[in-house]
Amino acid sequence: MGNGTGWTGAMLLLGGVAQAQQTSWQVTITDLPLLPGGTYASAYAINDTGKIVGMATDAAGAYRTVEWVNGQISVIPDLSANGGLCVPEDLNDTGESAGRQTISGFFSYGIYWDSQNNVSALPGLPSGSSAFNLAHAINASGQIVGRAKEGGPNFFGHAVVWFQGSLQADLGFLGGGTYSEAFGINDLGAVVGVAAIANTNQHAFLWQNGQYTDLSGWIGGGASSKAYAINNLGDIVGLNAGVASLWRNGAVQVLPMPQGLSAFTPAIDINDAGDIIATASAGFPIEVGVLWRDGVPINLGTLPGGTISRARRVNAAGDVVGEAQSANGYYHAVKWTLTPRPTPYCFGDGSAAACPCGNNGTAGNGCASSLNTSGSNLSASGSASLANDTLLLAGSGMPNSSALYFQGSTQSNGGLGTPFGDGLRCAAGTVIRLGTKPNASGASQYPAPGDPAVSAQGLVTAPGSRTYQVWYRNAANFCTSSTFNLSNGVLVAWGA
Repeated sequence: MGNGTGWTGAMLLLGGVAQAQQTSWQVTITDLPLLPGGTYASAYAINDTGKIVGMATDAAGAYRTVEWVNGQISVIPDLSANGGLCVPEDLNDTGESAGRQTISGFFSYGIYWDSQNNVSALPGLPSGSSAFNLAHAINASGQIVGRAKEGGPNFFGHAVVWFQGSLQADLGFLGGGTYSEAFGINDLGAVVGVAAIANTNQHAFLWQNGQYTDLSGWIGGGASSKAYAINNLGDIVGLNAGVASLWRNGAVQVLPMPQGLSAFTPAIDINDAGDIIATASAGFPIEVGVLWRDGVPINLGTLPGGTISRARRVNAAGDVVGEAQSANGYYHAVKWTLTPRPTPYCFGDGSAAACPCGNNGTAGNGCASSLNTSGSNLSASGSASLANDTLLLAGSGMPNSSALYFQGSTQSNGGLGTPFGDGLRCAAGTVIRLGTKPNASGASQYPAPGDPAVSAQGLVTAPGSRTYQVWYRNAANFCTSSTFNLSNGVLVAWGA
């Protein structure tokens, strides 16, 4: 019931495990478009404007670096002419990207795309080469973090920061080790990653104000760990003692996993709202994306017919991108969107005392239920996302009469409802008639099968809550003083 946004990929409401293990959020997966003639695509990063970057194959089977803007896929320049694959791993809100071009197991380039998609290789250490670099993350100001190797004979890897095409900082090593690598940076310039210490164990680190902090020293820190991302509040996620973990306020906590998924996986990204993502195992080779919201794990699920999905980045709105196996076995780039589940409300007090004639009405619509909005029930399913509108309203328990679905901007009487006919008026404020269904025959839905796209009507144009209800005529033999009744209300929180 929102406005469409031009997505050409399929949008699917996930069922099964993804919904069974959480009750507050509805998960919708969008299968992003492929290149013409292509069979594969994978999304690696999304920013707060909704732009997505990743990789896809073209009609010749060649891998191309791509972006999705307003649901449309297009090729962007890369350095693949040098050989290898160019993978954009992160993206900021100005449209700058950072990633890697892997040539072989030893040679690789750190890659930078500016806001106009001009592409260049990042410089190496003074003693090394630009062919020994990896870039993993970029912040709002354009600082990029990753790894650069020094020259021979050691070729030790150093965690580094680049800015405006130049090497800004060599972070060196931690605790006498000879390896470090940065995986995340927040908008304040705090860097996280992994560094080997003198005994060769690898420890997660935080680097800020020119100083290292060994995160293994925090309460709960393990003998080995790795940090992948940090948000602007200083929360850090990664792998601690072999399991997905969160570093916060000087302590490390294990992240709970959805039922049936292994905790032995790193958490790889976190936004300022505290949404965290990972890819977990359900037994080799099955993998599935996971999101934690308010500390609750949510199985993001897969495309129909597929068994594998991988989550890679989450933006400020909590939209997640990655890849999922399709029914034909090829991997497709996907976006997961979470919206609050529709909430039924306004059921009245359930009292039968006000019924003047006893429970002698039409089956399912007895007077005993008149203050409980009769026997009619309204429910909602699908996605209440303006980008992925699949919301479906379904009424049941109605007599064989006309039914009018309507939308309100507020809840009547604070959600308790106001007496109206033989029921309660639940949806109030600015009321819009959605559609009339003649001869409901006990059940109906809106939109009905075959109806034109509801989103084209522009009933919801901005995020926010709306209320829904069904008005219907009583059956001729219904023993009440009024000729009409209403269902319960349903509160729907529309998201972007």
